[in-house]
Amino acid sequence: MAHSDDATKAWISATPIVDGDSKVVSWNCKYRYTLAASGKDDFVHTFDRTVEVEPTKAKTAYTQAELLTLIDKAHLDDMFNKKYAVYISTPPTRTKDASFDVTSLDAS
Repeated sequence: MAHSDDATKAWISATPIVDGDSKVVSWNCKYRYTLAASGKDDFVHTFDRTVEVEPTKAKTAYTQAELLTLIDKAHLDDMFNKKYAVYISTPPTRTKDASFDVTSLDAS
């Protein structure tokens, strides 16, 4: 199961730009994912997408489902999964070896 399946998703805003006939020519959409992380603060990421559309409909003729299709929700899910995986991962351990003697290496 993907992390995006477990995340809470919410619209922050959907702002239309309309032409002189009140037909939408573009949308600026902000859509937020939130998912709890064990031992850490919740991971929250807001995607901000602007998409151009053919001016065929008024803003009230759109549905939320249409807007999700326009902003490519499948891609947002994939990007959230990747960002969350990095957030919850344990960074590799790095240890400085101050006792290393460089003269022990071959000179050539």
